[in-house]
Amino acid sequence: MDDILIYGGVEYIPMYNCSARTPEQWSTETGASQPIIGSLQIAYGVVVNLLKVQFLYIPIIIIMLDKDNFKLSCFKIMFQLAITDFFVIFINSILTGILGIQGAVYCTYPTLIYITGSVAMSLWCSSCCTSLILVCNRLLVMSKPHLESAFFENKKTFLILSCSIIYGIYFLFTTPHVYNSKHHAWFFDPMIFPQRSKEYDNLSHAINNFSIVVLTCMLYIPFYLIVRGNLKGTMTESRLHSTVSNLESLRHQKSQKVRAVLIFFQKTQVFIQSVLICFSSQVAAIIYVIMNLTEVSAGLILFGHFLWQLVHGAPVFIYIILNDMIRRRFFKMLRCNKNNSTAVGISIINQSNIVPQ
Repeated sequence: MDDILIYGGVEYIPMYNCSARTPEQWSTETGASQPIIGSLQIAYGVVVNLLKVQFLYIPIIIIMLDKDNFKLSCFKIMFQLAITDFFVIFINSILTGILGIQGAVYCTYPTLIYITGSVAMSLWCSSCCTSLILVCNRLLVMSKPHLESAFFENKKTFLILSCSIIYGIYFLFTTPHVYNSKHHAWFFDPMIFPQRSKEYDNLSHAINNFSIVVLTCMLYIPFYLIVRGNLKGTMTESRLHSTVSNLESLRHQKSQKVRAVLIFFQKTQVFIQSVLICFSSQVAAIIYVIMNLTEVSAGLILFGHFLWQLVHGAPVFIYIILNDMIRRRFFKMLRCNKNNSTAVGISIINQSNIVPQ
């Protein structure tokens, strides 16, 4: 973006100057129409965004913005991720599909592709940072609640989230991704000067992507240990209560077992939820770095791009499937939740020391 300000327009940036050929010639020589893949991309993007907006995100956002829920830091973080996902899906699915059908390359629509590539880069890196914040938040809630309160209480969450926004803005001023229909993905190299492709490398992007992988793996080690410790704690409690013989104690034992199992099940759901969201991010991050540094197969490139789409399209479905509180409230809002038999379970969870996930 800084080059646009320096040179007065995308077409005037020396390394992105397409004046050697017409847009049609560039498309014919360096692009390839992808009608089937492009149509599938558009369909995926439209369906996902429509479903998310009309049936998922609006109810979920209403749930998140409820005064009793939005005061929880996790919902503030999830809200920011939801907004980011919507705009990224528009770029990496809908716009990408349209460009693919046309067989477009960077020089077909230089200004459009340069700007949207910069925005996509910024949103991707910002969402990577926000996802790590979410994992850190969940880890602290499960292990050190007092530290979670110290870092995320009240408006402190917004301050931390503003760091992820600033982090994303930084990438607006680095080498952008630009689209190429022959490979149906976004690369740093606009493929204008074949002998100078290495000059488009984006070191900041590579550092971001590999850092996400390393940091996420590091965070999942204590995450796993906490979940395993909770399981052991639940088993120990069960053994202790099994020695109680009178009826009143047995009733109390049953109540404690149910409570312990529900808490453990809830924490396990958080773990699975985070793994599913972050796994796709890790693999997509690695593939996108590798394919920009060296030549790889077309199948791997398509797989990497698919994972990038999945990263931003899947979380809302994961929340609905694995997040008990959001799922209950969601179906209640859609008048689909006719069964109130979970009231006792909800009460137990709400009375526990665990913040609702």
